[in-house]
Amino acid sequence: MIARIRGPVLSISDGDVVVEAGGIGYKVRIPESIIPGIEINQEIILYTELIVRQDLVQLYGFQSDADVEMFRLLISVSHVGPQTGLSILSTLSIDLICDAISCKKPEVLQQVSGLGKKGAERIILELQNKVSGLSSMCFTAKSQISPKQDALLALQSLGYKHEEALSAIEKIQTEKSHISSSELVKEALVHLRKK
Repeated sequence: MIARIRGPVLSISDGDVVVEAGGIGYKVRIPESIIPGIEINQEIILYTELIVRQDLVQLYGFQSDADVEMFRLLISVSHVGPQTGLSILSTLSIDLICDAISCKKPEVLQQVSGLGKKGAERIILELQNKVSGLSSMCFTAKSQISPKQDALLALQSLGYKHEEALSAIEKIQTEKSHISSSELVKEALVHLRKK
């Protein structure tokens, strides 16, 4: 079982990176939300989950153990496959997913492209009894959260889509590199309201 990969990025394609570790190039499927922060030849660490199916052998990679645990939980839900699990983690933070499940908010999960009301409700129903495990995961995720992620979470909770919120945050961060999450939210809101 491959649990963790560390090495330089050899290539980046649509939803995949190839990471060299021990002379082997591993093709890893990753959340789209982390691709903008990755560069060729940059060393990265990915926590991984290997999925073996009849027609598929695919390695999925994430930035933390908590992300992998959430991915495992999501794909344990009936009719939620690895691609849907990855889409959920590409669109929503662990904190938002935990909140949606524990507070029964299917509309939050429905922000994920391709996930309808029934799918969102099924995730909530099947993971409700695992909320105690989720709460510790949320706490871990909160302690590791960056100002960018924090601001993104705040903007999404205000109803902005992942892509537009991320675009506004990244624009501000190119102008001001050291900025707190609260200032980032304020400036992003000004930028988004101008549109």
